[in-house]
This record gives sequence, structure tokens and C-alpha cells, in this order.
Amino acid sequence: MRSEVFRVGLSADFLDDSRQLVFPDIGLSVLDSEPGIEPRFLNEYYPEYTPGQLQGIDVLISLKPRVSAASLAGVERLCAIGRCGVGYDNVDIHACTGRDIAVYITPAGVTRPMAESIVLFVLALSHNLVRKDRLVRQGRWAESTQPLGREPRGRTIGTIGFGNIAKEAFRLLTNFDVGRFLVFDPFLTAEQTRALNAELVSLEDLLRRSDYVLVNCPLTAATRHLIGAHELRLMKPEAVLINTARGPIVEEAALIQALSERWIRAAALDVFEKEPLDPDSPLLLLDNVIVTSHSVGWTEELFRDLGRIDCEGALAVSRGQPPANVVNPDVLSRPGFQRKLDRYRGHATQ
Repeated sequence: MRSEVFRVGLSADFLDDSRQLVFPDIGLSVLDSEPGIEPRFLNEYYPEYTPGQLQGIDVLISLKPRVSAASLAGVERLCAIGRCGVGYDNVDIHACTGRDIAVYITPAGVTRPMAESIVLFVLALSHNLVRKDRLVRQGRWAESTQPLGREPRGRTIGTIGFGNIAKEAFRLLTNFDVGRFLVFDPFLTAEQTRALNAELVSLEDLLRRSDYVLVNCPLTAATRHLIGAHELRLMKPEAVLINTARGPIVEEAALIQALSERWIRAAALDVFEKEPLDPDSPLLLLDNVIVTSHSVGWTEELFRDLGRIDCEGALAVSRGQPPANVVNPDVLSRPGFQRKLDRYRGHATQ
């Protein structure tokens, strides 16, 4: 029996306006395995957390809001933040480490749904799916039959970044008899990619040779605007760009020009430099781009698995153990973080 209540806070955007769960299952049943754990949803949604929201919470499970240094001012009890997903560019990692707060992510939960989403975009672009749909709805049946597709069969697919999602996407795409897989990832060796039937190349080589360019890297200072006008002009005129990672990796103004002037054939975008996408964005006027709302991979299974992994991380902390998949590992050896874990060990009894 636990001698003190362990509080798990969840961001308010898990709920709709009537305070009902937006998603069928976010894994909260995981917390039922141990008494004395109290999950509670924050009362209000703000784009950036306030210190008042985070007071008295042991672990925060977060969907969209930002965690800034200001969010953590005076917050002493919080031990860990579980992000729903693999991206953590909306969390000030340095500030969290300084406050002895571990930040952990849920890579296993996003791998399959996001890989499937990449395949979806590859096929939709290959067969002009959205363009044909629009033309038919406009009563332009005959015209909709004219643009011929270009199958991935025998063609070259390149990925910028080769993490779990990209690897799973390549595995799924092998079923379509892709001709060649290329990888640009400065953190891998040729031997590592060769073992997965892919060729490690430079960014410029990948852009010049690929029929499909997939963006699968995290957003960092080094990858912000990694793809700009120069890079887009290196691509084949019949190539397509697919970005399901983070919007600012691609310079949006340059991409708009590339699509408008047909430097490349088309693009599929689930992410944008500024979200939500401006209703007046020129992207929405183009007929050679598919846009979705940073949610193309959202499935019932995704949120079930993300929630379970986040709750398992909270459960570990409640037992005085660090969560898995911590992205600021330096925090684990800090005396302040260890004191927090010691406190949980002391309050948890058999």
C-alpha cells in the first residue's frame, strides 16, 4: 500500500470541451495496477504550461502544450514529463534538466502508424488520388482520367533520417518492389544501412537520385531549414517530397515556389512551419500538394500505445525508478533527480 498519493497530471487537450476523452483509450488502466496513484487532467488548456498547473504533480503526461523555463519556475515536485510521441522540440530540455526533471518519449507507439502514413502518402501521390478526387467532385470526370500516375515499383526512395519510423516505412515499401532505398543520416555508417538493404549517401546525392524524398529527422538547430531552395532545385522534376516529421525542417516559402513553378512534381505535408496552417496559406491553392493537420498518423491504436508507454513511465517513477526513453540522460545522475526517486522509494510500501 502506498503511503502517499502519487499524482499523474495529463494535459487538458486529451479532453474535449465537455471534459470527455477525445480518444477511446489512452492507457490509463496501466496505472490501476498499483494503488495510491491518482491520474488527473489539468483543468485548462494553454499553449504553454503555467507553473500553477504543474504544482503538486509528480509526473506530467503531455500532448501539445509547450514546456518552457517559465513553465517550471518554482516547480519543485515534478520528477518527469512523458511526451505523447517522439518529438520534444516543444520542451525546453535544458530547463528540465536544470530542474531535475526527466523528459521521456514513446517511440514504440508511433513507429507503425507513422510508417503506414508515409506509405499512404507515397501511394496517394503515385496515383494522383487527391487530385482525381477534386476533379471528380468538380464534375470534370474526363479530365480526372488524364493525369497518369507513377508507381513506386522500380523507383528510388530516399529518407532524410533513418530512425525507427523510416526503417519501418522502408520495410513496408519493399512490398511494392521499390528499386532502391537511399539514406542520408550523419549518425549512421554504411555498414548499418547496408544491413537493412539501403545505401548511405550524401544529402545532395539523395536529392538528385530519389523519386520520393521522405523527411524523417528530428527538428534541431542543425536540421532547421535543412531543405531550402538550393536543395529543392537538386530534386528531379518528377520527384515528390513527403514531410511527416517537423515543418521547419523544410523552408516553406521555398517549397511553395518549388511546387508553384514545378521544380518538383508534388508534395505531401502533415507538418508546417507554423501550426495550425494559416487558412490563407498559398499551399492551399496548389493542386500538387496534399496537406493534413499534423495528425495523419492518429489512430486509436497510436493513442492507446502512446498512453500505455507514458503511463508505464509514470509507474516506474512511482516505484523510484527512472522511466525508459529519457531524452535528457544527464538528468539521471543529478543528485536532485536521485533525491526525488529516493522519496518515491521511501513512500512506496509493499
